[in-house]
Amino acid sequence: MSAHVEIPRPHETAPGRFTAELVFPAASKGRAQQHHDVAWALAGVHGLDASTPYRVNPRWSVYEERWGNRERHGGLDVRRLRVDGPARALARYLVALGRVLDDVEALATRAVRVFGAWKRSIPAEPFLEYEDASTMRTRAREFRADVLHALAQRLGAPQRSVAGRDSSRPLWEQHAAVAGEVWDAAGGVDLERADDDAVAALMARMVPAVVAEAERLAVLEAARVERERLEAERVELFRQVDEACAREADEADAERYARDGQGSLFPMSEARPALVVPPPMPVKTRRAPSRRGRLRPETRAALSGAVRVIPAEAVERLYGERPSFRVPVSTDRRRYAPAA
Repeated sequence: MSAHVEIPRPHETAPGRFTAELVFPAASKGRAQQHHDVAWALAGVHGLDASTPYRVNPRWSVYEERWGNRERHGGLDVRRLRVDGPARALARYLVALGRVLDDVEALATRAVRVFGAWKRSIPAEPFLEYEDASTMRTRAREFRADVLHALAQRLGAPQRSVAGRDSSRPLWEQHAAVAGEVWDAAGGVDLERADDDAVAALMARMVPAVVAEAERLAVLEAARVERERLEAERVELFRQVDEACAREADEADAERYARDGQGSLFPMSEARPALVVPPPMPVKTRRAPSRRGRLRPETRAALSGAVRVIPAEAVERLYGERPSFRVPVSTDRRRYAPAA
């Protein structure tokens, strides 16, 4: 496996033909485009059909396209590549792809080392007179990208001679010459070599269309059974809560009627409305509220002036002792207070 490409399990899309959609997780879009070019060129070497999927722009709208930021509806997604072909040819291609990407990246790294050696040499001094450290870092990064692009163009193409270096020009303008040098020094990149054991293991992982459909139906059936189980648990929970509430209400009514002597006027009715279980609400993920800078309710009320806080010492000085602020309630009023 290579860190420059994510290879999913291929699946059968037609009798005898399999498809794999590759993903290039490079941090920058330009580097992902270069890996995409390498994979595209290698697909032609192995006799496979390659295509770039279309990606819809999530920010697109008619307003944004016509009167906003000129957002387009979408475009080709260079971070993905769809490859189709026979099973064995596709397996050999996927096994060789990771190695080829690693080899091309290694050649680009060697080219950057050549650039660093030239930068420290005497012939480079006239070109570095007006360059500082930040511009040289930018030039080295762009030089590596240009070399990687030149190496991708050499894959699968007829080898042609490249002119040597020109001492009258800076090296960052001669990326093609440096790419040819590191290519010849390494003896090129073998585009067709693949480990037979890895190819056999990958072919064993390829899923026919019937098996893939069976797996999809099994996942859907498991999801349906789980939904039914959760719905049954929810209905049972509502029923238990309804019974508990009804039982508490009956006990409160019986106690109040017995205390007031009105049991014959208001007999308890056993007929209650049918239990209605509301449909489940979609759960919307929310971010936990931040507790920074939030005051307690009593502190906020005291600061706003709605409540005046009197210290306990002042109360004792006025009343002589700590007073009780309990409001007396008459017996009759306590008797006819509504039940909780």
